[in-house]
Amino acid sequence: MKKVVAAIALSIPLVASAADNSMLILSGDRTLAIPGFRTYIATGYIPSEKNVEFLKTLKEKTTSLKLISFDQTNNNKNMLVCRASYPVYGPNKTPFASLIEAAVNMELVASGLSAPEAPRIQASLDEFDFSSFGTGKWSIDATFATDGKAPLVIKNQYTFPVSAGAVSGCGDVTNAMVAGIESFLLRLYSDPGFIELVR
Repeated sequence: MKKVVAAIALSIPLVASAADNSMLILSGDRTLAIPGFRTYIATGYIPSEKNVEFLKTLKEKTTSLKLISFDQTNNNKNMLVCRASYPVYGPNKTPFASLIEAAVNMELVASGLSAPEAPRIQASLDEFDFSSFGTGKWSIDATFATDGKAPLVIKNQYTFPVSAGAVSGCGDVTNAMVAGIESFLLRLYSDPGFIELVR
C-alpha cells in the first residue's frame, strides 16, 4: 500500500517557479505565455482518513470491491483557466480524469476492501470545473457503469471562501481542489448505489 500512495501523493508547490512558463492556446491559433508565478498547481492527493474510515464501515456489506477506471478520452484535460488569465493545474499537471481515478483507487485500496489488481468498473468524468466569484465552488460530476447494472451518476459541489482579488482568488481555488475531490469521493461512497455497483 505504501508504494501505491507514494506514487501519487506528491508534494507539489502551489505556485510554480518563475522560470516555469505555461503556454495557453487561444482562438485563431494564437498563444499566450503565462509566467510561472501566475501558474497555480495543486498539492498532491493523499487518501482522506475520513473517506477511508467510511469505506471500512462497508465491510459489513461486502468483503471485496472493484476498482474504477476512468475514460481517458473524455474530459481528461489537465488545466482550467481562472479569472480568464491564470492556469490552474492538478498535482504534477496530472489530467483530471486520471487524478480522480488515482484518488478513488488509492482510497479503495487503503480501506482494505480492494486489491491493487482487482477488477475494474468503468467511469466517465462529466464535469470538473470551478467558480472563483462570490462563493468559491468546485463542481465534480461523474458516471459509473458496469455490465448488467444501472449506471450511477454522482454530482457534487464543494463550496469554500474565495478572495476578491484575482491572484489570491485563484490561489484559493487551487488550494480547495483537493478538498473538492475528497468531498466528491465521500458523496460517491455514501450513495446507496455505490456498493451495488462495485461489489
